[in-house]
This record gives sequence, C-alpha cells and structure tokens, in this order.
Amino acid sequence: MNVNGYLKRLDVKEQRQASLDFLRLLQNGHVTRIPFENLDIVGGIPLSLNAEDQYDKIVARERGGVCYELNGLFHELLRELGFSVSLTAATVKTEDGWFVTGSHAINMVRVDGSDYLVDVGFGGRTPRQPVPITGEEVHDADGGSYRIRPWGGQEGKLVLERREGSVWDTLYKFDPAETKRLKDFYDVFMMTQCGEQSKFNKMPVAMILTEEGRITLNDHSLTMVMENRKAKEVIKPGDFEKVLADIFNIKSSPIQIER
Repeated sequence: MNVNGYLKRLDVKEQRQASLDFLRLLQNGHVTRIPFENLDIVGGIPLSLNAEDQYDKIVARERGGVCYELNGLFHELLRELGFSVSLTAATVKTEDGWFVTGSHAINMVRVDGSDYLVDVGFGGRTPRQPVPITGEEVHDADGGSYRIRPWGGQEGKLVLERREGSVWDTLYKFDPAETKRLKDFYDVFMMTQCGEQSKFNKMPVAMILTEEGRITLNDHSLTMVMENRKAKEVIKPGDFEKVLADIFNIKSSPIQIER
C-alpha cells in the first residue's frame, strides 16, 4: 500500500504518531472525502476483498465503496500507521428488526489504553470521529450525537446509538472482543452483492459527510442535511452522473441512469 497516496486522498498532509488526535483527523478525512457508494454492485461489477484491488478503486481511481471495502482498506492504513486495530462484525438494526447477523464490518482501535469504535463505512449515519466504548457522548457536526451502550444485559455486547433531537436510535450491535479477518465476511459480502435481502443491489446510492452535515444521492433525489436543516430535490433526467462528479467527485460511473 502506498500510504502517502492514501493520506493524500484523505487530504492529510503528513504522517504523525499513532495518537487519538491523528485518528480523528484520518477518520474525518475519510468520511468527508470518500463516499459510501454501491455503483459497482448495481452495475454488475464484482467487488473484491483484496487490499490491492480496494486501493486501486478507492485511492487510485478515486471511487468509494461499501463497508467491506471502506473499513477493510482503512484497517490496512491504520495498521501501516502503527495503530492497534482489529476488525469485528456488527449487526444492523432496521425498521423490521435486526438485519443479517454480522453483515457490517467495523474497526476497533486501541489508543493510549482506551478502545474506540472507528467506522468509515455506514453511509450517511457514519460517525466522523472515533466513538469511545465507555459510553461518552460524541457530538456530530449536523447536530446529532453518538454513544455506545451495553446491549441486552449481555456482558461485552454493545450497541452504537445516534441521537437526533431528543431521540436515541440504535444503529447496530457488536462485540468488540470478537475479532475478524476481512475474508471472514465472505458470505455476507456476497449476499450484499447478490442476495435478495440486500438493499444495496436494488438502486444506486452515494452518501458522503460534509463538514456541516451529510449528502445522499439515489437514482431520483438528492438530500442535503446541514445542522438541523434538511433539503431534498428531484434529480432531473440525465443529471445523475453530473451530480456524482460535482458533489461526490466520482468522474467515471459504471452505470447510467435512464428515465
């Protein structure tokens, strides 16, 4: 991996000691520069769990990806930079209950004796900075907050929650002690691309955080959330690729949207 090339992609000027401040800088750079997007899946292009392939896509070709690509490659960067980092699996909460067990890949990082959840691949609700497992609340630029709480009375089982307004919403549950390798996600990785229950092979989507909020694009609308303000507009026929290029810096989309 070309570490300097990756740091340039994140707009991080120099390597530093593996500290919490540096970790915050890296994570914020990742979520505000590299989008979550499923364009290859919708375009019928197989994804890869290989770090070299992920680097070529995300760094060299300036694309985004899904959690296995984004958190998988970020894991390799953190390891190269001297961080103590491990992968683990999370189970996402949906409106209908819990999704497929362990189908979201996340990173756990230990810095100065403390453990933090570091996730750069959860779309528009991705934390932009490390979340301590102590339960300390972390405030977000769009007015929300994140925290980690015990789940279900089971020792070691935790949930990540996000607050918008006065309501805390459970995003996913995980066990930080259950370490994984990226190849351990192969079955859910394939399900995400090909399974009927996957929502990522139904329509194209791109999401990215900004310094003030977050932006989401699908095949018919663009939604911008800035602090407590939300604006949504319909995407005109033929403008999908232009929006991808102008807002998400994706210059070569593998799909075309026709309406």
